[in-house]
Amino acid sequence: MVGGGKESFIGPFHRMAAHMTGRVELVCGAFGNTRHRSFEGGEDLFLGRDRVYGAYRDMLRKEASLPADSRPDFVAITAPNNLHYPVAMAALDAGFHVLCEKPLTTNMDEVLNLQRKVEDKKLLVGLAHSYTGYPMVREAQKLIREGRVGTIRRVVIECPQGWLATRLETAGNRQASWRADPRRCGPSGCMADVGSHGAYLAELFTGQAITEVSADIRGCVAGRQVDDDGAVLFRLANGAQGVLWASQVAVGETGGTRIRIFGDKGGLLWELENPNTLTIHSVTGSSEVRHSGFPLSPQTATPPAGRTESLCHALAYVYTQFAESILAEAEKRDHPPAYPSLADGIRGVAFVDAVLRNSRQENTEKWTKLTIA
Repeated sequence: MVGGGKESFIGPFHRMAAHMTGRVELVCGAFGNTRHRSFEGGEDLFLGRDRVYGAYRDMLRKEASLPADSRPDFVAITAPNNLHYPVAMAALDAGFHVLCEKPLTTNMDEVLNLQRKVEDKKLLVGLAHSYTGYPMVREAQKLIREGRVGTIRRVVIECPQGWLATRLETAGNRQASWRADPRRCGPSGCMADVGSHGAYLAELFTGQAITEVSADIRGCVAGRQVDDDGAVLFRLANGAQGVLWASQVAVGETGGTRIRIFGDKGGLLWELENPNTLTIHSVTGSSEVRHSGFPLSPQTATPPAGRTESLCHALAYVYTQFAESILAEAEKRDHPPAYPSLADGIRGVAFVDAVLRNSRQENTEKWTKLTIA
């Protein structure tokens, strides 16, 4: 693991998720932005000092030289956004598969370079979008593919948070300090951090690509250098229209992502705060509520019906599927990837890029196309 040290938000979730799979073990890491922080983090995780490193390049170099039965199989990247690209490139050069937090990179040049590297090295890259792991998200995908809502007309997504309603980045909050710093988070704040989840959900649910966007994003908090709130109109490949609202200044909101799909035969509603429930509406006026309670896989424990699916369970599904793909490749057997892929990561970066291009003051076009070239 690179990142995910003592004050990390997402690192502990990754480690718990990996442990829950029953097939993934953390064996080494570079856990902090200083040698002291990294070794402190490794000590807390009871790793031997010979498998904890002060710099990720030292880790990759030494671990790549170990015998095949001792070296890691893949690198999990949980560091701030600006490190995703250099760490992923270095890991691929060292011969390791990569599972990375989103965004995959902070700009299109980086993500296309990464794509070329993957094609050259013939290694796997996965994205840690946890939404794939929720059973009722997969159930919604299945129902939409079966035509339950008919031809999709409209997608509505809300991704509201309120934790950055004040300028925490200057008050000693380490999470806020990097998420509001364009040198570390990239040129977008809220839309890359939160809105990209909504864009991924839109394509995941519908099976349709977002083709163009019309965006209005801004930094509401005085002195903030990146966007912390915004709305995006978007169009899907099948002609359906959508709207996405993402915010980090919505006071009182705690991240309750919500997606609604409307078609000519029905509609669907899924909410992150009630992840085990999927509501299905019919044009006849009837509604059905489905509840999850089935296992994700034999290797991943999931709650029985009536218990809430957690972020750890959802991430465990991603880790399980990524591990299965690595094993399948080593054994030269077919296993279609069931985790967010390199292509999903590229599309996420392209979405944020299109939003930023559309939002520039000099841009006079209402719509901006997503371009991947």
